[in-house]
Amino acid sequence: MLRVYQACLGSRLSPELERAYLARMPESICRVIQRYLRWEDRQSRLFAKLLLQHALSRAAPDSAPSCLDMLEYSEYGKPLIKGEKSFNISHSGDVVVLALADDGYVGIDVEKIRPISLSDFYRYVPEVSSFESRDPVERLNLFYSCWTSKEAVLKGVGCGLQASPEQVSLKGDTACFRGQVWYLQAIDCGTEYCCTIATSINHAACCIEVVNFRKGVRYE
Repeated sequence: MLRVYQACLGSRLSPELERAYLARMPESICRVIQRYLRWEDRQSRLFAKLLLQHALSRAAPDSAPSCLDMLEYSEYGKPLIKGEKSFNISHSGDVVVLALADDGYVGIDVEKIRPISLSDFYRYVPEVSSFESRDPVERLNLFYSCWTSKEAVLKGVGCGLQASPEQVSLKGDTACFRGQVWYLQAIDCGTEYCCTIATSINHAACCIEVVNFRKGVRYE
């Protein structure tokens, strides 16, 4: 099973609710979150950690309360918890997403769709050169689909953008990186966003849950 959890920043949390959530975090994580000057940056990082706690409370209730104490980072900065299922987190604009896979490895990337010059990305996403005859809106959506697919693969591998996106080749609902096949799924995060999951194993089922953290500190 592949599970996706999504949260929306919305407006700024009340100071009381923010403090209540931070009280559930290890001190080291609190310090990192509070370094950010913009409330949007602090809240997106906070929601990412809350999504991880929430996801693990569903998958492994016994480990959820202390899961952040076991959080480690790879040499490329990818968060992981030894002995737990593969997970990956991404955020852009108002959206924070987390993917959790029962088997294999998973990467996820979400991007807010903004106007760009496609020619600036020919090197990294050579596929876009074939989009020039398309409608401008369709062309932009296709670019973001390719970009999030490639980045999701690289995040699933664990190297992120330490490797270049042009090393990931796309073919339909699959991608290939350094001889390994990855399976791609698009996730609906609204018309302003593009989100893609990459998994090392082809998961037939994908469960999506939108989590509202404005209801207070509660994990089911």
